[in-house]
Amino acid sequence: MSLSFNFDQIKWFLSIPETNDELESFFREWYISEDYKKQVVDKLLSYINHFTMFRDIEPMMNSVFITIKKTLEYKPDIIKEFEQLLIKNTLMRFIQEYLTYSKISAKEQVLNYLTQSLQKLQLQPLVINLGLLIKPMYKDEEYLKKIKGFEEVEVSYILNSDQEVDIKKAIDQWIETQNISLDNQDDLKIRLKSIYNELITNCGLISNSEQCNKLWLEVMEMLNLKLTVLSLMESIQGEEFEPIGIK
Repeated sequence: MSLSFNFDQIKWFLSIPETNDELESFFREWYISEDYKKQVVDKLLSYINHFTMFRDIEPMMNSVFITIKKTLEYKPDIIKEFEQLLIKNTLMRFIQEYLTYSKISAKEQVLNYLTQSLQKLQLQPLVINLGLLIKPMYKDEEYLKKIKGFEEVEVSYILNSDQEVDIKKAIDQWIETQNISLDNQDDLKIRLKSIYNELITNCGLISNSEQCNKLWLEVMEMLNLKLTVLSLMESIQGEEFEPIGIK
C-alpha cells in the first residue's frame, strides 16, 4: 500500500480533515529511506488501533494526533526508539491533561496511584485504563474551550500568571536536558530546588510566599510526571507493535 493511502487511513481514524497535510509534510522533510518511512507509518497504524474504543471522542483523537506530530518532530532514526518515544509522549500528555483538568491538590499521590494501578500492563490494557480515566475530561465542553489551541503539555501553564509560566517553561527545558532515571531521582530533586530558587530570585519573588510554595509543588509535579511515565514505560510488559489493519 502507498504511503498516501496509509496517511488517509490515519487521518480517517483520528477524524483529521483530509485536507490536513501535516503528516505528509513531516515525511517530505524527513530524509530517510522509503523503507523506513513505511516502517514508521506501519507503527503509527498499529499504535492508533489501541485507541479504537475511544475513536468517537474527537478531542481525544486530536490529542493522539498531537503526540504523533510531536514524536515525528524528533525524527528518531531507530524504529524501536520511535515506538518508545510515541508511548512516552502519549502517556505524558494524557496524564498531564488529567492532572490539569482535575485540579487535584494531592497530585503526587495521584501520580503514585497511576504508577501502581497501571504497572505491569501490556500496552493495550494500559491505553484502555488510562483512556477510561480521562474520557470525562474530553466530554467537558468548558474545559475543551479553555485548552483549545494549546498543543503541548504546556496546557497546564494556562492556569498560571505570565511570570509563573516563564519559570515553568525554564524548568521544563532544564528537565528535558537531564538524564532522568528512577535511581537518581533524589539527586534530581535537590538540583531542581537549586534551579527553582535561582529562577524565583531572578524574578523578584519571595521564596517563602504562598505563591512560591504553590509554584514549587507544581514544579515538583513536572519532574514527578516524568518519573511516573518512566516507571510506566519500564513496567510495560514486552509487546511488539505488529501492524494491524484499520477496520
